[in-house]
Amino acid sequence: MTSLPETTSRRVIAQWRRLTGGSAVRDDQRPTLIALSGGADSSALAIVLSGRKSARVVVAHIRHGLRPDAQQNRDRDASARLAERLGLTFVTRDVRLPAQGNREAQARRLRYEALSQVALEHGCRYVATGHHAEDQLETMLMALLRGSGPGGLAGIKPSRPLGENITLIRPALACTRAELVAICKVAQWEPVHDETNDDMTRKRAWLRAHVIPELLAHADADLPARLLSTSRLLRESQELASTAAIALASDAKRDSGRVEMPLEPLTDQPAVVLGALLRQLAHELLGSAHRDALGWKRLAPIIEHIHARGVHTRSFELRGLRITVTNRSLLVESLRVDEPPGV
Repeated sequence: MTSLPETTSRRVIAQWRRLTGGSAVRDDQRPTLIALSGGADSSALAIVLSGRKSARVVVAHIRHGLRPDAQQNRDRDASARLAERLGLTFVTRDVRLPAQGNREAQARRLRYEALSQVALEHGCRYVATGHHAEDQLETMLMALLRGSGPGGLAGIKPSRPLGENITLIRPALACTRAELVAICKVAQWEPVHDETNDDMTRKRAWLRAHVIPELLAHADADLPARLLSTSRLLRESQELASTAAIALASDAKRDSGRVEMPLEPLTDQPAVVLGALLRQLAHELLGSAHRDALGWKRLAPIIEHIHARGVHTRSFELRGLRITVTNRSLLVESLRVDEPPGV
């Protein structure tokens, strides 16, 4: 195989090592499952990591039924061929989507569940995806269009827990898509094309086709590093707000399915802290899935009323919660008192 683009490969390897324990860990102690779609991004990641002879790497392809069987079979077969060419163990799984609900969100959740299971079966502590700098930029722009707070604007996390003793990592966030495509080209590998990216009715696809290229044309070469830095600063800002929110919530009165606290200590708090507080209380009452669904658009009117010192009592119902603001207190009640948190 022809020598790969050295700078890009070094960057991916450096990020992979940083996300899997740093310099104190040998490469053979970073067992990694690569989520291989057959596209350029994950293919390049597999090509680079397979080049580390001491690394323990497995690849997995998950089919979730969102596209026609012919396209899914093509992607699976291409992924299997690349794994064979690289000398890597290949695993494929199918997941069954519910008939109703947000099918893309369900497919993403079930895909990660399947990857976590495969990782456990093959002794992999890490699951790596091919998300790159343009994915990061798209995600941040999508959050900006939604009017998200700092947590949403921070975009894609370089790593996060995926399951018991399994960590999801994204070593290619430090690279552009063009750099990953170049790796495939030099390796003489033709990745598959996902036709859903051609659907301009999807906002992310439209951004990818019309906005991102214009931004990249005027960006410096260190854009991936700048995005990582900005994402980290935004995430740390959100963490500081969450710490302040936890301190505020420590004196709240708690009863079955409800939390109440005096309004006075809240009225001068920054909006970002109040948003974190409301999410924290939602997490206590309903579990993390409901907390994460409370976007800034829904929280903003509540925060505005808190800042107005609850001159008129007002109740807000959203995502299984009733939030009541009076001139004396903030009351958060679960509307699903018979449902255990996290369901």
